[in-house]
Amino acid sequence: MAEPIVINAETREITVPEAERAFGVAGERKVEVKHIRIEGRTVDGTDLTQGFSWKVSCENAGKELCADLIDGIVADAGNIEFDWIVGAAPMAYKGTMHFAVCAVRVDAAGNILQEWHSKLGAGDVANGIEVTVQNIGGQDLLAHIQSITAAAQQNAAAAQRDAAAAAKSAEDAANSAGAASKSATEALNSKNAAAKSAEKAAENAKAAGDTATKIINDGIAGKLTEMQNIQTDVTTKKGAVDTAAATTTKARDDAQAAQKAAADSASEALASQNSAAALVEQAKNAATQAQGYAGAATFAIGYDADGLLTLYMDNGKS
Repeated sequence: MAEPIVINAETREITVPEAERAFGVAGERKVEVKHIRIEGRTVDGTDLTQGFSWKVSCENAGKELCADLIDGIVADAGNIEFDWIVGAAPMAYKGTMHFAVCAVRVDAAGNILQEWHSKLGAGDVANGIEVTVQNIGGQDLLAHIQSITAAAQQNAAAAQRDAAAAAKSAEDAANSAGAASKSATEALNSKNAAAKSAEKAAENAKAAGDTATKIINDGIAGKLTEMQNIQTDVTTKKGAVDTAAATTTKARDDAQAAQKAAADSASEALASQNSAAALVEQAKNAATQAQGYAGAATFAIGYDADGLLTLYMDNGKS
């Protein structure tokens, strides 16, 4: 362990061993460590270990005042000891550097209550060479740093452009997804329209069939005019069935076209469109059945064997 610098607490005299006078080379910082021992911890009844903060005040070789704070002390019954890690300011210039130890006690508001100082000690700071950043390795380091900074800025700008392009791609993808979703919705709407058309066609066919059945069951003797009107109504309803079938076919074609545009997201629409096709088939069957009912109601007028004017139907004489 290095020989300590010794301070007499009563006389404030400071003794620097010859081996400890060398403090290092100008330009160093926080490398040299000096161990300081204060002999005697009490001065005229004041215990320097109780509530005091410690520092080493310096005057460097350039006649500039500075100070290094002491983190903590170790005390026994008669002495106070601590390490001084010499900072940059005391080592700023070559030559003789002077220092003194100071202890201060303050109140809660920061007002100084007591202050103790040692006398001066001295140390030697050797000459050295501190090069500037422009002269390291024979290069203009400042220009090199500026070049690196410019390159970094260019890289940052390129990264920003890449980020903007990525954001645009994400936006385009989102728009495409929205279009696909819209196509799927249109396909579903077409399916619903086809189903509705098929349902309407089935209702018309059922109505035509019910009318024809009513004609057969109720009899039509003496109601030739009414039968003609009913037959006309059946023909009209058949036309409505054919129109509904054509509308259903168009709706199915529209649904298929929309499904092709939304292939990835319209599988449900495909199933629904198939269901609509089945409804169309049912409507066609209903139309055929209605036509059959209408055909069952055909008639003829003539004279019977007795010379009477008679209405004849497919299912017998009326």
